[in-house]
Amino acid sequence: MLLSLMLGATHYGWRQVAAALLAFDDADYDQSVIVLQRLPRALMAMFAGAATACAGAVLQAMLRNPLASPSLLGVSSGAAMCVLLVAAALPGAIDWQGLAAMAGGCLGLLASMAVARWVGSVDGNGRGLSLVLAGALVSMFCTAIANALMLTDPQRRDAFMHWLLGNINHVYADRLAQFWPLGCAGMMLLLVLARPLTLLSLGEDKAAAAGVNVPLLSRLALLGVALACSAAVAVCGPLGFVGLAVPHMVRPVMGAALTRLLPGCMLSGALVCLLADMAARTVFAPHALHTGVLLELCGGLAFIAIVRRIYVARPA
Repeated sequence: MLLSLMLGATHYGWRQVAAALLAFDDADYDQSVIVLQRLPRALMAMFAGAATACAGAVLQAMLRNPLASPSLLGVSSGAAMCVLLVAAALPGAIDWQGLAAMAGGCLGLLASMAVARWVGSVDGNGRGLSLVLAGALVSMFCTAIANALMLTDPQRRDAFMHWLLGNINHVYADRLAQFWPLGCAGMMLLLVLARPLTLLSLGEDKAAAAGVNVPLLSRLALLGVALACSAAVAVCGPLGFVGLAVPHMVRPVMGAALTRLLPGCMLSGALVCLLADMAARTVFAPHALHTGVLLELCGGLAFIAIVRRIYVARPA
């Protein structure tokens, strides 16, 4: 976070950063850049990365599918679609957009699971590709509707095009102030449920034999996932593949127990998004990429590596 505040178009020393944080002077241009531009970006990156990675780890454990993630199972695209639906129906109702993101995240995930079960090919060990393919279908459908809503109105396109690409920008600081409590509530709920979710990851029968109320636990966990991921989408748009790659990066170090995996994913997700945001701002200077675009590029390589390791090197 300190490096994120120091590096950019203009580099600042740590003493300048400390002075801006401890004794902010709004008349000082450099301090205004640090506090009003870079600090909100860093906080947004940390929040979105932690929430998305935490949600991805829980989905992978619940569904026992290593390819499960918010971006691949319709959570992110469903939230984005509902935000644009509300923006089209109720222009200027920013508060309703956050609630729409929550509802859309739940609907996207439930739709993906319903499609997979409808075709009747979700196998018992959760390693089949049917759920991932169903999620990809739902995600494409929701993304198509979101793009259509955005492109039919030039004003709406200008307002949401950058956000839809995953844009960590200080201009969305007001959204962070509005929606971070919901995202943190979702992450706290998942942390509380970490121990029974670990049992659920071993199988529903084993979890039920250990005294876990599987239906109630599943509903609460899905609620936590929707709250965490949808709040992140409401703040800065979909950040693809953080929820897919980060749990696989952390699991060899922290183990499969969610009591340890979730805190590790939250810290690592925040770190990954901070590094991606720094790279998007500095590597291509004087031009700046959207953080979501950079994460998509890196996430595609991670996706290939995960599929190769799980489905090619060790087929189900």
